[in-house]
Amino acid sequence: MIRLVKKSDLNDLAIIYKDLYDNADIGENWTFEKAYELLLYWFDKQKDLFFVAEEDDKPVGAIVSGVKSWFDGLRLVDTEIFVSQEYQGKHIAKSLMLEHLKEAKIKYNVNVIEFHTYGEENEFPQNWYNRIGFKKDEELIIMSANVENVLYELGYFNNQSHNNVSKYVSDSEKVVS
Repeated sequence: MIRLVKKSDLNDLAIIYKDLYDNADIGENWTFEKAYELLLYWFDKQKDLFFVAEEDDKPVGAIVSGVKSWFDGLRLVDTEIFVSQEYQGKHIAKSLMLEHLKEAKIKYNVNVIEFHTYGEENEFPQNWYNRIGFKKDEELIIMSANVENVLYELGYFNNQSHNNVSKYVSDSEKVVS
C-alpha cells in the first residue's frame, strides 16, 4: 500500500535509509540520527509529496521531492527514493514513483523531476531509471566542496575567524548528534 508518510514512520524509514547507504559502498556513512534528520527535514518541508510504501503494516520504502520554480515551470528537485533491500524487485519503487508523480502533476503541475544518483549507467540504480524514461543530464555538473576549504581559498580565514568557524562547526555537530 502506498500512502502519505506519517511522522511515526520516520524511525523505520531512517533505519532503511541508513542500511541502504551502508551497503551501497559509495562513500557515504550515514548514522540513524542523520538519516532521521534528513527525513524529518523532508517531512517538515514537503510532506504532501512524501509517500511511504507499506507491507504488512510496516514501512518498506519511501519517495519525496521538493517543488522548485524554474525557467520551464515547476520542478521536483532533490528527489529521494529508497526501498528496503528485502523488498526490492517487487515493483515497490515503481508504485512509489507513480503515486508521487501523479500527485505532483495534479497538485503542482510539475514539468520535470531531477535528482542525484550513483553507480554505472548499465547497473542498478541507473539502469532502472533509464528503463522508466530518465536520461542522464549531459549539461549539468554536480559540484560540492567543504565550506571551510572554500572560505580559506577565498581568503576569509585569519587565525581568529578560522577558530570561530571551526568552533561553530564543532558546536553544531554536538547539538545535532
